[in-house]
Amino acid sequence: MAQAAKKVLVIGDDTRSFLACVRSLGRQGLEVHVAPNTLSSPALASRYIKQVHILPYYLGDGQEWLTATRALLEKERFALVLPCEERSLLPLIRHQHEFPPETLLAIPDEQALDAFFDKVRTRELASRCDVPVAQAHLFHAEGPLPQTFPLVAKYRKSYSWPDLYVRTQVKIVRSEKELKQWLQAHQPADQEVFFEHLVPGVGVGVSVLCDRGDVLQAFEHQRAHEVSGSSFYRKSMPLHPERLAAVQRMVSAIQYTGLAMFEFKVDQSTGQWHLLEVNARPWGSLPLPVAWGVDFPYRLYQLLVLGQRTPSVIYPAPRYARNFMSDLWQFRMTSSELRSHPLAMAKHAAGWMGGLLRVLVNRERQDTWVWDDTGPARLEFQQLLATVKEKLQGAQARPQHVPPAFPSERRPRLLFLCQGNICRSSYAEKKARQLIDGAGLNVDIDSAGMLPRNPRPAPLVAQEAARQHGVDLSTHASKHAFEPLLRQSDWIVIFDDINRQALIERYPDLENRLVYLGDFASAPDRQILDPDGKDLDTFLQTYRRIDACLPALLKQAHQATPAHESAC
Repeated sequence: MAQAAKKVLVIGDDTRSFLACVRSLGRQGLEVHVAPNTLSSPALASRYIKQVHILPYYLGDGQEWLTATRALLEKERFALVLPCEERSLLPLIRHQHEFPPETLLAIPDEQALDAFFDKVRTRELASRCDVPVAQAHLFHAEGPLPQTFPLVAKYRKSYSWPDLYVRTQVKIVRSEKELKQWLQAHQPADQEVFFEHLVPGVGVGVSVLCDRGDVLQAFEHQRAHEVSGSSFYRKSMPLHPERLAAVQRMVSAIQYTGLAMFEFKVDQSTGQWHLLEVNARPWGSLPLPVAWGVDFPYRLYQLLVLGQRTPSVIYPAPRYARNFMSDLWQFRMTSSELRSHPLAMAKHAAGWMGGLLRVLVNRERQDTWVWDDTGPARLEFQQLLATVKEKLQGAQARPQHVPPAFPSERRPRLLFLCQGNICRSSYAEKKARQLIDGAGLNVDIDSAGMLPRNPRPAPLVAQEAARQHGVDLSTHASKHAFEPLLRQSDWIVIFDDINRQALIERYPDLENRLVYLGDFASAPDRQILDPDGKDLDTFLQTYRRIDACLPALLKQAHQATPAHESAC
């Protein structure tokens, strides 16, 4: 009898690092299971995915996530668990000793976590290893501000507790005024951020597979297109001996085991380079080395599961890889900025389209389109066509579905659902309670938000607008729309298409329960847009629209009960 394929769990859902890992492991005959955040990702159409598991978000003390994850690991007995982003990696690190003892996690140890997931600690390690870094100033609440500009304002960590699903942002500040405005807007804690001198150059990455401080394989790439610090088009480059030696010193210093990508900025006019940060997990440009023969994910599996230290391989350079849809989006952004400069825009367009010819001479590969696994690219294209069609026709052209009938044996349950549960759904719930109590209606209501956030208060401007409408939001604390709450609701009352998309991306089978509150206005307009971040007048207008829709919504729900009263 043939031996069953070993199972691996890959956590993520993007079409770059996640999809590259899925394909790498699946091509070697491993049974690949995945745990995505969204079910709409084109990556999930890969033929190498055997099974999809949805895990709860890690919120609060994380018990829902821990219980579900532990049950999954106990049931499936994976040979390896590979997280592809920090939102899944950090909880695995925190709870690694609470899983079945045979569970093997592809996560950094405590020393690597401290050195590579805190940018200030990364800089300190680099300095000890004689690796050049840009000059920087650590923020002290009571200390002087830097006076030399431009600077790059950075948080020490891209993700951190307790707001695990909020990525910190990087901002270029060009004057003392901009710096003070940034500090006023973000209110960072003492030593939570630092200000790094902006160094010129192009982004270069040195990717490595390491075992106890030894570099087993290295791969260097350069960003071919770069917009606002991000790139979706890259090319392989010959290894630079000095940068490789710098990486070797750093991984040796902490005896690192695992995958990592060291990001540098290289000034091509002078040859000077500086280390920016380290990604000690699968990284966004991973499809490039995998496409050109450096199979980092499977070789990590061989190292961790099979105990095999595989020999280094030589790769071709220059060779390219492109995440087409994301690179197309960047092309459109740059083209719009050049609209007033026709010659520059024409040159930019010719260069971008000319680059696609590399596919014809086998010098470029695509992140999503590969011949042995066409599903992700086909789904990505179908989604693009659907988006274009909807924009051309307008969201209002979408056919209205008939919401499901309410159960006859109990009161209807309505859930007001928006993104954060701090502005619209929170107000709608409390206003609806007033109407229900005043008229004695037989309807149960609740509210929640799709964004994975810990409890938050309503913004002060929302509280003031609600107060003017006779609603008290001062004690409101938001809550996330966990699956049990959604499934026990008969109607899920949403406010705009963003709410709809957020719901169906994670729970597509619940789409038939969606009801637009705006459809219950005397002149239906289903888009009641999010006022978060806007002024008081916008909030007041939003709440007036909600007030105008609630009576008809509650009346219809109340009249569907087995024995409704005449109070409505």
